[in-house]
Amino acid sequence: CRRSLGLFRSCLLSRCSDSMAPVSASRVCSRHVSACVSGRSPSVAAPRQLKVSGKASASASASASRVCSHNARAHPRCEVGVGKATGDVQRRGESQRCYVAKPNGSAVVMVAAGVPPAKAKKPRLPALDALRFFLIAYIATGHFVAFATPDKFLLAFFSQINVVVGAFFVISGYVAAYTSTELNAYEATMSRLEPALKWSVARVMGFYPLFLLVQVVFTPMFAFADMTYNGLKATLLHALMTFTLVQAWFPMKAELWNAPTWFLSALAFSMFVLPYALKPLAEMKKVGLKKAFLALTVISCIAKLAYTYDVPGALGLLEGMGKHPNLVFFNVMRFNPFYAVLEVLMGAVACRLVMTDNAPDRTMEQRKEDGAVGALTAPFTLAIAMVGLLAARAFAFVNGVTLPVNDMIVRGFVFIPLWCLFLMQVHRASVSSESNGGLTEILAKPFLVFLGGLSFPLYLLHGPLGQLFYKKVIAKQLFGATMASYFSYKFFPVYVGITVLCSYYLTKVMALAPFQNVSKALGETTYKLLSA
Repeated sequence: CRRSLGLFRSCLLSRCSDSMAPVSASRVCSRHVSACVSGRSPSVAAPRQLKVSGKASASASASASRVCSHNARAHPRCEVGVGKATGDVQRRGESQRCYVAKPNGSAVVMVAAGVPPAKAKKPRLPALDALRFFLIAYIATGHFVAFATPDKFLLAFFSQINVVVGAFFVISGYVAAYTSTELNAYEATMSRLEPALKWSVARVMGFYPLFLLVQVVFTPMFAFADMTYNGLKATLLHALMTFTLVQAWFPMKAELWNAPTWFLSALAFSMFVLPYALKPLAEMKKVGLKKAFLALTVISCIAKLAYTYDVPGALGLLEGMGKHPNLVFFNVMRFNPFYAVLEVLMGAVACRLVMTDNAPDRTMEQRKEDGAVGALTAPFTLAIAMVGLLAARAFAFVNGVTLPVNDMIVRGFVFIPLWCLFLMQVHRASVSSESNGGLTEILAKPFLVFLGGLSFPLYLLHGPLGQLFYKKVIAKQLFGATMASYFSYKFFPVYVGITVLCSYYLTKVMALAPFQNVSKALGETTYKLLSA
């Protein structure tokens, strides 16, 4: 059988029914959606028994053999049955059935027993890389925006990092689900997920070696500042907490040393939870996934409502602007890894909702509806909605208007659901055959993808370099005063340029063989220690 697409090269049908009458008909292997022509073949080595059901012939049983050659390999035996012919053969992707039309209007259904369906290939999603850059650009700016501008609106706009940081957890779960579950199938990629501990260690080692390198390089600076304020004993304890990435569990110590790396602490815990959740999530169909997403959202929002209710004055706060009335409670909401797990799982569920758009049990109408990227849910529209949300809160704050929300409420009830839908629509637009030249195509431009590759080094370096130039206890020792004292707001673009340049060279370090060898050895050693 000659085919233009797919894996099967030829199909041979040697015998059918007791009379061994040749069968000449149109035949379709529906998994690959291609027409074949089968006829009486020469003898095939080692014919196998085939189970026959239905009214194949006057005889109740038949003996036949079928060999599908695929790269010179024979497939296992088939089961043969008879079904009603409908003219055009139906598509039955998941069962891998072959229909042989017969002159009398019936059809032989052959199921390749034991032949696993070919796995759908996952296309790369370059737009997600670019999105990481925009996220870290916003968050890094927010951390040092006070040294960049005196404008109250910009200060309020970029100070909402506690809202936006949740997007990083979501995208981490989204990518983990995309790489560890099957496309167009309700199953996880068990070859990746098992053993679970190995998967988790591999995920953590995807970021820990570079974190460790930056941590070691800047340890003298971190330790000097820590000892100045807290003494030797506390400094040693803080070093242990940060090197082992457990600081996010301590509400008032989560931002020790390299402050932004509390995120890695919470993410590391999430990566040890995720492999146990991905398998059941992968087996869920659309309805179950939607219920799971709703449940995760409700749980997250209940915690945020509890914080808002129990802290007097929390409702209406723009937490990045001014002193908080209950910093411990607020830090629990910001840093605790349990809340991070919820957002990581929400990202995984969102990804599975897209990955099952073209599952075999979905009708053409359902597939068309699922994959639709309408005007109201287009990536550009959703991006405007999220940016507009942050801008509206900043505008209200500048004009003295107190909105009945706070960072946690906005994050849980509005921003994270919008961000999840945004990722899903970017994903769908990325794999769609209909190019619309919209935001997704812009995000996939090589330059933005290149900047996305700098996002993790930017994330690691912007904090230490910011301390170097702007933290008084450090800058006074090195320069006599902070850069803000010397240059006011004019130094901020220089700081940004230095951070981007250092991040670029850090990516070069990541590509060096010694760094990769050390990273691999560190991962193997960690796995052996944890699995002992």
